[in-house]
Amino acid sequence: MSGSDPDRTAQRKALLVSRSELERLQIALTVHELRERVLPDRPAGDDGASRPARIAAAIVSIGVPLLGRRQLGRVLRGMSIAMTAARVVRNWRG
Repeated sequence: MSGSDPDRTAQRKALLVSRSELERLQIALTVHELRERVLPDRPAGDDGASRPARIAAAIVSIGVPLLGRRQLGRVLRGMSIAMTAARVVRNWRG
């Protein structure tokens, strides 16, 4: 029995390593796909994306792996509401 336990443990460790590598690759692919969606298509003579698009891409590329899509969406939604409220107050004051 003890002879098969190390083999089983080694197989389990190899499986866990393979799964973690697969998940890492899936996250990298998701980040790449999100960057392609966020960044606009570049015309031939354009030197790059606009500054807001670059900022949005950076937020998404950092936020998705750290927070996850759902939590990042909640954070961005809250920030959007706060920024809208700030603009309303600023414009209301004159």
